[in-house]
Amino acid sequence: MNRWYKAIATAALVITVAAAPAMAETYRAGNFTITLTDDYDDGRVYYGCDSRGNCLRLKYGTAWRDNGYRGITWENGNYTYSVSWQEGNPNARMYLNVFEGDRRIVREAMSPMR
Repeated sequence: MNRWYKAIATAALVITVAAAPAMAETYRAGNFTITLTDDYDDGRVYYGCDSRGNCLRLKYGTAWRDNGYRGITWENGNYTYSVSWQEGNPNARMYLNVFEGDRRIVREAMSPMR
């Protein structure tokens, strides 16, 4: 299994972005399905699965703001998972970025699933 696939397989995530414990938002990002939730015990949670059914759950995401953008970031060993969006622009896309160390290995636009 190559290193890129391992990182992608690890990218199946649950992300918590809401303040209400029952709220969950599910998105498609490339070959991933990602659910973002807020959990009373685990904070902002990222849960995602790749097209092969490999899933990953990350908890205690850190919310951030920077120069008109907002996001949530999770750490998983040498990998960093981040969801970001532009503030105040309802037409702006959300993005999933996955980094291995300082190198970005995934950047996918997220589309809501309804």
